[in-house]
Amino acid sequence: MRQIPLLLVALVPALFLLGGCAGRAEFAPPPPRTPSYHLAAPSTAALPRITRRLTAGHDGLTGVYPVTSARNALATRLAAIRAARGSIDIQYFIFRRDDTGLLLTRELVRAAARGVRVRFLLDDFTTGNADKVLLALDRLPNIEVRLFNPFPHRGPRALEFFADFPRLQRRMHNKSLTVDDSVSFIGGRNLSNKYFGIDHEINFGDLDLITIGAAVADIGRQFDEYWNSSYAFPVRAAIPRRLHADAWQLLKRELDGNAAELLDSDYGRSLEPSPVIRALSDNPQLWYWAPAQVLYDPPHKVAIAPQRNRQFAGRTLMQHILSAQRQIVVISPYFLPGEHYLQLLLAAARRGVQVYILTNSLASTDVTLVHGAYRKYRRPLLAAGVHLYELSSRLKYKLDNWNGDSRSLLHAKAFVIDGRELYVGSFNLDRRSILLNTELGLLIESPRLAGEIADNFIHNVGGNAYRLQLQRGELVWLDPRGPPYRQEPNARWWQRLGSQVSSWLPLEPLL
Repeated sequence: MRQIPLLLVALVPALFLLGGCAGRAEFAPPPPRTPSYHLAAPSTAALPRITRRLTAGHDGLTGVYPVTSARNALATRLAAIRAARGSIDIQYFIFRRDDTGLLLTRELVRAAARGVRVRFLLDDFTTGNADKVLLALDRLPNIEVRLFNPFPHRGPRALEFFADFPRLQRRMHNKSLTVDDSVSFIGGRNLSNKYFGIDHEINFGDLDLITIGAAVADIGRQFDEYWNSSYAFPVRAAIPRRLHADAWQLLKRELDGNAAELLDSDYGRSLEPSPVIRALSDNPQLWYWAPAQVLYDPPHKVAIAPQRNRQFAGRTLMQHILSAQRQIVVISPYFLPGEHYLQLLLAAARRGVQVYILTNSLASTDVTLVHGAYRKYRRPLLAAGVHLYELSSRLKYKLDNWNGDSRSLLHAKAFVIDGRELYVGSFNLDRRSILLNTELGLLIESPRLAGEIADNFIHNVGGNAYRLQLQRGELVWLDPRGPPYRQEPNARWWQRLGSQVSSWLPLEPLL
């Protein structure tokens, strides 16, 4: 949603007129579809057997394991898909036709060939060069692909976007992968190289929760709600494109060739012996067991006017965050809380709550326009005593970055409340997540895990990010490895200029 900055700047007046009509967006009815629902695997299949053993004695609780390693994030997904015997449900905002996207696609095809039902629900905003892949997949037995809130697919995407802006700016940002109705992956990662450590330009530092136990059924129910909603179109109805007769054979050669090359690389060979998979399968003590709530927006959020009393999951999450009595930890790549939530955060800090915020710096952000809108929040936050940190791509936040020259950016979304509750999911602390897009995450009442993450953050963030301070009324970035900066550290001149100019424009409602 934030990858069209020049067009946004050029069309600000028109977009504001369109944005004001966001509640009048019109959604075409979908073509006839057959509803379907989450499906358990045979009880003798590997994943149900393993999860039954692990969850024994934890009735009503959810088990989670946090995955920060990009390599382990891919390795565990591959292992789960390869173990599937009943069903795979995939729900993502971004899927790319790149190395990791194609590798995961190949594993889905193999799963379907052995009888596994695959339901692939993808937001249509970034399907771009993957349209032929999705159409070819949808023609295979046991695989069905649907697109959420699809574009017309009849002309240039940018023109279609601006022609129907009130509708097409509202997106499904949810991210989940559930296998055999037994294990789910919840977090911030999408499906592309950038999220698994091998992109040549950008690598996103992110966080997943591998989830078993009580919450998995609720994740499955929210998937069904989206899959069967009037906003999910069969891909063949959404993309009016004919495939050549040999389209599948061409795709198969691409999938096999990509897999052979990737799995024979140092990165690919490192995926197979990942110790995490066997350890999680064998040792229930590695899991964090706690009551958990699946927070998600209803699909129809995209069709209603954005208002404060219609924030659904975002409102619930913010109520939990702002109920803190001692400490709030916010990790969000984009920080645009709006005036209402800004004042509530400031009030929390003034009544003695220790508020810690980590977001991207100008040098590490992937969207300069967002940084421009964020700038105005820094001074009031610091004046209220908030501990504000900005990640820099030049610091050592390069976990599993197999291309050392690529920039590391923060993409994880996590919130810790009083060291007892933890949220991990797709929600950014910004207007788009609160009011416009749909989101999905897990709110876990685990003092053990929440406390560990909060303590780890507080003790280590200073070595991985700049801490901002006000000195004589001026912003200063404290560098853990050298003298302080008095302007945006390590940013290029054009980034500084773009951030400054965009800060003057009324763009935040569109970001």
